[in-house]
Formats: sequence, structure tokens, C-alpha cells
Amino acid sequence: MIRFSINNPLITNLSLVLVMLLGVLSWHAMPQEMFPVVELDMARVTTVFEGASPEEVERQVTLSIENEFDTLTNVDIMTSTSSEGLSTVTLKLKPGTSVEQFMRDLRSRLDQITDLPEEADEPELTRLETRFPVISMSLYGNTARPWLYQTADDVKRRLLQLPGVASVGIAGDRDWEIWVEVDPQVLAARGVSLQQVITALRENMRDLPGGSLKAREGDILLRGKGVDPDPELLKQIVVRHNEAGGRLRLGDIAAVSLRLEEARTLGRFNGEPSVNLTVTKTVSASTIEVSRLVREEADRLRRELPPGVQVGLFSDLSVYVQTRLDTVKSSGLVGLVLVLLSLYLFLNFRVALITAMGIPVSFLVAVLMISSLGFTINMVSLFAFLIALGLIVDDAIIVTENIYRHMEQGLPVEQAAQIGSREVMWPVLASTSTTVAAFLPMFSIGGTLGEFIKVIPVVVAASLLGSLWEAFAVLPSHAVELLRVEKKKKTAGRIDWSALLHRYVDLLRWSLRNRYFVGLLAVGVLAVAVSYATTRLPFQLFGQADIGQFFINIEAPNTYSLEDTEVLAKRIEKAVLETVGDEELDTLLTNVGATFIDFNRFRFGSNYIQLIVDLEKPAPEGFIERFITPVVSLKFSRGGTRQRKTETIINDVRKQLQTLTGIQRLSILRPQGGPAGADIEVGVVGEDVDRLLFHARRMRDYLRQLPGVYDVRQDLDVGKLEYRYSLNERGRELGLTQQQLADAVRTGFLGLEAVQVSWEDERIPVRVIYTDLVRHNSSLENLPITLEDGRIVYLGDVADISRGRGLNTIRRRDGQRLAIVTAEVDDRETTALDVTALLEQEFAGLEQQEPGYHLLFLGEKKDAADSMRDMKRATLIAAAIIFFILASLFKSLLDPLVVMFAIPFGFIGVVVGHMLFDYHLQFLSMVGFLALTGIVVNDSLILVDFAKRLRSQGWDRMDALVEAGRVRVRPILLTSVTTFLGISPLIFFATGQTAFLSPMAVSLGFGLLFATALILVVVPCFYLMADDLRQSAAKRPGKA
Repeated sequence: MIRFSINNPLITNLSLVLVMLLGVLSWHAMPQEMFPVVELDMARVTTVFEGASPEEVERQVTLSIENEFDTLTNVDIMTSTSSEGLSTVTLKLKPGTSVEQFMRDLRSRLDQITDLPEEADEPELTRLETRFPVISMSLYGNTARPWLYQTADDVKRRLLQLPGVASVGIAGDRDWEIWVEVDPQVLAARGVSLQQVITALRENMRDLPGGSLKAREGDILLRGKGVDPDPELLKQIVVRHNEAGGRLRLGDIAAVSLRLEEARTLGRFNGEPSVNLTVTKTVSASTIEVSRLVREEADRLRRELPPGVQVGLFSDLSVYVQTRLDTVKSSGLVGLVLVLLSLYLFLNFRVALITAMGIPVSFLVAVLMISSLGFTINMVSLFAFLIALGLIVDDAIIVTENIYRHMEQGLPVEQAAQIGSREVMWPVLASTSTTVAAFLPMFSIGGTLGEFIKVIPVVVAASLLGSLWEAFAVLPSHAVELLRVEKKKKTAGRIDWSALLHRYVDLLRWSLRNRYFVGLLAVGVLAVAVSYATTRLPFQLFGQADIGQFFINIEAPNTYSLEDTEVLAKRIEKAVLETVGDEELDTLLTNVGATFIDFNRFRFGSNYIQLIVDLEKPAPEGFIERFITPVVSLKFSRGGTRQRKTETIINDVRKQLQTLTGIQRLSILRPQGGPAGADIEVGVVGEDVDRLLFHARRMRDYLRQLPGVYDVRQDLDVGKLEYRYSLNERGRELGLTQQQLADAVRTGFLGLEAVQVSWEDERIPVRVIYTDLVRHNSSLENLPITLEDGRIVYLGDVADISRGRGLNTIRRRDGQRLAIVTAEVDDRETTALDVTALLEQEFAGLEQQEPGYHLLFLGEKKDAADSMRDMKRATLIAAAIIFFILASLFKSLLDPLVVMFAIPFGFIGVVVGHMLFDYHLQFLSMVGFLALTGIVVNDSLILVDFAKRLRSQGWDRMDALVEAGRVRVRPILLTSVTTFLGISPLIFFATGQTAFLSPMAVSLGFGLLFATALILVVVPCFYLMADDLRQSAAKRPGKA
């Protein structure tokens, strides 16, 4: 391959152009999105049971579904939530389960359930995924909501015509219904029962098949056509004939109208009523392109809509995707410049140019590979490219530097290129393999987090393979064409390499003579770093970056209707708008009746409010942000207008809202950089509701008194006031049944669906319901019930009515009831792991004191434990693979251990970096350290391999180590410096959402710097100490 490259420069260059062209085309063809779409190994069954209390939902729906699923063998965890009118059952699959087959089995099991209530909707089965809407649009203004909904339907149809748009959802979408409103007194006066009205509608409005007719034209289908769903036509339906031939029509006893169903949720935008639409793209579409098309459509709508109605856009993910792309471009360009500069300072311009040519080649090879594997351009894959930026020049540096060294020794360029490349080929292959080996075990990290980051090892491995191909198939040819040895002259501004080399050699000789002291000192420093990390650097799953967004979740008293809650929401909006100035606020979105919890969890109820506050970009502060960051990011436009940090605004908003009446629970959350929920999420498992309430409240009160813990909430609490009715003796004497009572109450307050009919392009219900006057002005006792003979009795006469309270939400996990307490922590005062440790201590004896009840950690405690367990396993796998590669190369068991001594010394830099930037150790910090293992092994490998080669040629072991250090110090320093400079923009200048990635870059960058310094001095000492051990064991001094 090397000789072919040198002898066939034209073919080499053509193949290079072809690969780069394919890479560019792949880049433009790849979908762009915020996060990778992760199809979770989870399924959810959702069932609407309108008007039912949580206890009724649990008893009649949730338990039936759970019992049917209980025998499934591939279910790891089954959880359920029963709330007012809604049942959700979520199944987490065991690892290795075929999700497609499992979904088919679930559908089959659902079809076998026969005891669900008739009033409940058909259960809806979905597979959960982490797909985000691309952009959201709001139609808002002081106008009637029905008009906004009708306009939103038209806008939805227009948006669906845009290329790349997969679906458009309308928040709080309200279907059209035909209402047949009856007055029980009128029915009684005409001698008509409620059932007669329902029967008349069903018999007259259904389309019924009539078979087929054989004719000369062929088979002709026969279909009975029901009454069209026009209110005026419905009024003509005959409900009853009398003996004289007279007809009683529906219009004589009922009001018929076409209207929207009653609202369950209400939207508001920037303080005005709104209807909000969310746009989701197709799998292959670009987030940026779809967002652009939606924005253009919004501009057209603004010109068409009447005065007073406005169009707002929010949650535009293309902004974040574009920012990530800009970050990669700017960081790549700045990193490239820094790499070129460092190479030029250490070598010369031609060497720097040849080496730097590997960067775009490696990137485009990686793009070509990940595109063919189905990955997308997203926040995580772009970050992986930033990591790879500092790694991909290592191979080229080693090869180019070795070729140049042979040229300096007088070899012709063709011979130097061939010998220099072949000489380092196996060490470079081994070093690249160890780097890949360090990243590949990330595939073993499970859960949603593992799915999110699995693209990182793919991108890095693909980039390194591209770098390897360029270093041995392309670079030798370019070296022959471009490399020239500079004459020995002092160049102004260049590094005096000879002076640095002389000082290093003196230090190395001294260290080798005092190797046991140096080794002991290095181990002592490592012990101090480990001790500091375990005692002073607390661990958290993810840090929080100032991304300029927060969520305000509020619960009003559960007696509030949706209209009462909207009144409270307006007061909250006013308080927020007064606290957050115009120069700080971008958009304010309010949801009344629902709150968003995470990717796939929502909470519905008439007393819930959620405000989503998007802030303007922060104004630059200080010299670095004003002058240095724009240069690094290549953005010279004016910065943001917000002066206060997000955390300061949140604290001020919290203080303001705490003074408002009507707020029963308040929590303010900031979105984090990855798939994490509440900081603290702890469940109490048991069966008795009263005991669960007791323990949940006890835990809530304990958490509230801990410093740094705030927004403590419990999900199990007393629900709404209920009126409970049951048939009494008088009712039974009149021939009534409990079902008839339930139908009467349901008709009175919710309405009974008589029939479904086709209207325009959808199916809508015809609902029989009592008039507003009866529903809103009658007490439950005075609710009229029409008997079969037309007489009227009242509910209070035929039923016993009592008052009580149920539960607001009932959760179950693997067949047991569960109460969950959640909280957030201020990481300046404590951490989630410290708080959960205190909780474990406080409730340590719960299961012994009360058998059947125990704590279950569900939040960051569980996520951190699972992630760290997987990370430890990944680290061990990486170490084992690296050891195997090194042992194969060295044909020794002791030398690989010497090389791998560099790994723990990299941890010293990790600790120092986190100290300097005041970071906690985070999951991504450990990912950075895992990536660091392969890189530091490379540098150590280059040094030890050269020393062993010299010893095999008869060199003295001390002289061989000194010579290896002298010859290899330049490529080792270059690889480390270029790697550090390549990711330095992410270390020093990360802002917004990129800031949460900074700890990973800090681990990688500072760990590499400290490990390099120790590799150049300490690893030779350890090698000599290992050789002392070999000689002592063999009793043969001088034997290698």
C-alpha cells in the first residue's frame, strides 16, 4: 500500500478526490436533528375512560390490562398510572427482546381483553421514542377559541403539504361533535324516554350494507344511506308515531347543533389565548430545511390572517442544530489553525500542511461511513466530531515526523517516505487500535443514555480509520511531492527545539537514575488526586448549563375547573411578565390542563398549569466573551440582550409566584443536556393507600428541611371531591338498575354517544346530553331520570348519595401501588447522590418496621448507579482489549502493564481540570476519561516500542530509554498538543447547550496534558523498574 501510493500519485489523488466527493454528498444528504431519535425498548398502552375517577380507572381498566400482561415473559418492569379519565400502562422490555415481535404479542393480548367498560375508548398501543417536534407554531390573539381551532385545522392541512413534514399535532385538539340537547321535563311532558331518543338516532343515522345485486353491468353494491349529519336534517328524524298518524320529530323535543367538544386543555401564548401546533419531520428530512419552510409559511399566514390574530414560533430546534453545526465548523477551523501553528512551530510549514490535510479526509470518510449506517447529524454526533478533531492528526503526525526525521538524516525523499512509513506502521496500527478499543465499549452502556451516546464510538472509530487510510495510502505520496528539509538556520519566531530537547534529556536521565523516587512521587500524586476526587468532587449525572429556558409547573386546588385554572394562569402570566423584562423574554407559552414531564410523560387534569419560558440570549460579559469568544466562534454579530443569568431569573420568579394565592404546588425546572428527569425521584412501594400517603408525606417533609433541596413534590394525594351514588330500595321497586342510574348521570353531565357518523373527512360522535340549564343549575339530588313509561323521578329519590374524596393519581409498579416523591437540588450546596444517601439512612429500617413497604430509587440515583456500573464495565472491557493488543504487539505480559500505567496518571489531569473549572464529576466526565485511555496509551506505546527496538539492536537499557525519549518526544508532544488544541474551543469557550459537554472535553484535554508530561518521564522509569524486576527474577543481569 505504501509503495503503491508512492509509485502511483495520480491514482492516489483521484481516489482521495472520490472519497472526499462522496463524503461531501453524504454530509448534505444526511438528516439533521437536535438529538438522535432513540426507539426505546418500551411500549405504552393508553386508554381514555372519560369522566371516570382514578379509582374507577384503576379498577375497571388498568387492572384488566395489567392482568392480561402479567404472564408476558419478556417484561422487565411494568408500571401504570390511573388518573381522572385516563389509564396508561408502560412496559419496559428485557434486554435482547425483539421489540417488533413483542409489539405484535401486545396487540394480540389487548384484543383478548373483553371486560373493559363500553364507555372506555379503544386502548392505544405505541412504542416510545425520543423524537422531538422540529418547530412549534402558535395562533394567538383576543378572539374566540373555536375560530382559532378551525383556523388551526386549515393551517395543519397546509403544513402537511410541506416537503419533509411527517405530522402536525394541535395541542388540546378538540373534535367536532353533534350535540342533541334534551330537557327531561320536555321529554316527560311528551311521554318520551331518553332511550327512545338514542334509538331513533341510531336507527336513522347509520349507513348499513345491503349486499349486492346481480345485473348486466355486473355486481352492484347496495347500501342503506342514513341521515346526513346536518343539524337541520337531524331535527326531522321521527322519534315516535302516535295512533292518529302524528309524528313527533327530534326537533320538537331537542336542540341540535354542531360544536366542538368540551376543552380538556387550553393554550396561551405571550399572555393571550392560543392554539398551538407542533411539527414533526420525516426520518430523512433536515431539521433546518423543515424549519425554514415552516417559517416561510408563517410569514404567509401573517399576511392573510385578520387584524388581532398573530402567528408565533417557538421551540425551534433548527436554531440549536445550526448552532451545533456552527460550533463544529468554528471549532474545526480554529482547531485546524492551532494544529497547523503547533506543527509549524515544531517542524515546518510543509510538514504542517501535509499533516493537516488528513483532517478533512478523515472527517469525510467518517461521514461516508456513519451515513451508510443510518446515523444522522445531531448534537451528539457533532460532539463526537469535535472529539475526533484532536485525534485524527496523530497518525499523520507520527508518520510525517518519522519520514522527515529520515530525510534530516540524509535519505532521499522516496526512500525516506517508504522506510519512515513502514517503520511506524505496526506501532501506529496498534495505537489506533487501542484508541478505538477505548471508545467501542461505550456500546455496552445501556438504557436511554447508552442509546444517545452510541454514535460517539462510531464517529471516532470511523474518523480514525479514515486517518489510518490517509496516513498510509495517501500521505506517503504527498510526502514525496511536497516534503523538503529546511536548511539549518535560526528562524525568527520558531521554537528553539534543540534547547527544549536538551533540557528534557537531562530531566529524563536524572529521573531514570532516581526511578524509584520518581515512581513513588508519581503514585503519591495519583493517590492525592483520587482522594480529592472521592471526597471533594461529588458526582452528578449531568450538570446544568445556562441554555435560557425553564418550566414552571403549578398545581391549583383540585376543586378548580379548567376555567378557574385559566384565571389563575392569567395572574401567573402577569407576575412572570412583570418579573422578566422585555429585553430578557423571548416567548411565554402556557398550557392549562396539562404538564409535560419528560420525553414521553404528560400529566393531565383541570388544575394543572405549565409555563414554558424561553429567554433571550445572554449579553456577553467580560473581555473573553466580548472579544475572544467571537473570534473563536467566528460570530461577530451583536450578542444577546439578557443581563441576568437564568438561575437568577428563576429565583426572582419563584419569589414572586410564592406570594400568589391559589397555587397549591409550585416547581420550576431547567432542562438538562441529556435524558435525565428530576434530580431526586424516590418511590414508596406498598399496597395500603393510607400507609403510602403517610410515608410519602414523611419523606416529603424530611426532604424539605434539607439544605439545597427545593421544589419537593409528591404525586399521591387526596383527589377531587366525589359524589357517590348507589341504587336504593325505591329505585329497585321502580325497576331501575345501577346501569340506568349511571347512564342518566353520564347523560346529564358528560353525554351519551348515540352513534358515530362521517362528517367531511372524519368520524364524529352524535352525543345526547341534557341542556346547559339542567346540567349547571341542578343539584345531583334533583337530576331528573326519565323512566320507560315517560315518568320522571329524581336521583335523590332512587339513590343513596354520599360525599367523599378519592386519590388524584394511582401509580403501580409490577403489581404494587407506588407513591413517588420528587425534588430538585441546588448543586452549589449539595448533590442528588448526597441527598439520596441521607434518605437511605433515614428510611433504612422501613421494611423491617413495616413488611411489604420499601423505598425504590427511580431518578438520578438509579440512573447514576446504572450508568456508572455500565461505565466501570466499559472501562474494564476497554482495558482488557488494550492489554490484548499490546500483548500481541510486545509478545510480553509485563510490558503492556508498563504502557498502561499511563492510564491512571491521566486521571490526575481530570481532577485538576475539574478543580480549575469548578465542575462536579459527571457522567460525561467519565466518558471523556474513557476516551482518554486509548490516547494516552498511544503516546506510551510509541515510547516503549522504540526503546525495545533499540535494545534489540544491542543498546544499553538506560541509553535506549534516553534515545527513545529524545527521538519520540517531538511526535508525542505534537499529538498531545494538537489533540488539546483541537478541543480547546469546547473547553474554554463553550456556551449555551454546548456548555454541558464541556466536562467531557475537560477530562480529555487536561487528562491528556498531565498524562503526556508523566509519560515522557514516569513511564521510562516504570519500564526500567519492570526490567529490574525481570532481571531480579531471572538472576541474570543485563538480560532484556
